[in-house]
Amino acid sequence: MEGAEQVIFVDACSTGSEPGTVFQVPQSDIEELPSNEEANLHSIKWYHAIALAKHLLNGKYPKNVDIYLIEGKNFSIGEDLSPEVEAAMKDLAEYIVKRYCIEMRNVFEVILNEDGYLIIPGQVAERYFNSSISVIVVPQGMQFTIIPMANDTQGGLLLKRINKEGDRAVLLWELLPPGVPAGPKKAVWEEDKGGLVVSLV
Repeated sequence: MEGAEQVIFVDACSTGSEPGTVFQVPQSDIEELPSNEEANLHSIKWYHAIALAKHLLNGKYPKNVDIYLIEGKNFSIGEDLSPEVEAAMKDLAEYIVKRYCIEMRNVFEVILNEDGYLIIPGQVAERYFNSSISVIVVPQGMQFTIIPMANDTQGGLLLKRINKEGDRAVLLWELLPPGVPAGPKKAVWEEDKGGLVVSLV
């Protein structure tokens, strides 16, 4: 969080509302938080984390903090997510990617097809992968980063041109987490990583 431009918290809540209901905490409530002295490491809440961050980070506290809460259903240890909450999580994740990436960076749409190929539009490929025919793919949870290789003799995965529009494709099926559906995915170019970060949500 230190020095970040934007931080987003997502947590569960129990208000008596319908499971899967999503709330955004008003900024006025975020500004009026309890003291960090009330925090208990065995039961720390989102507002304790925010209060503690304000205390520890001083002038390097993030410029913008947004809080989203999802009404839970099963709170017993070891319980699986209810269908309502799982669906709400996916919808919220997609909303966050669209809202915050559009505000802060260019967002591109790529396609994961049924055969496990990721299709990168020609315009994006021309801009970021123009001189590369191979890439490194770095999986991380529900996203992965595609990094163009400066020297194609070093190996990597083949990034092949598939049509006259210049669209490129790279085969990823062996790297995908189980259950990832085919279809459109959101991607952003991150300069610090030197690659195209693709969300699998």
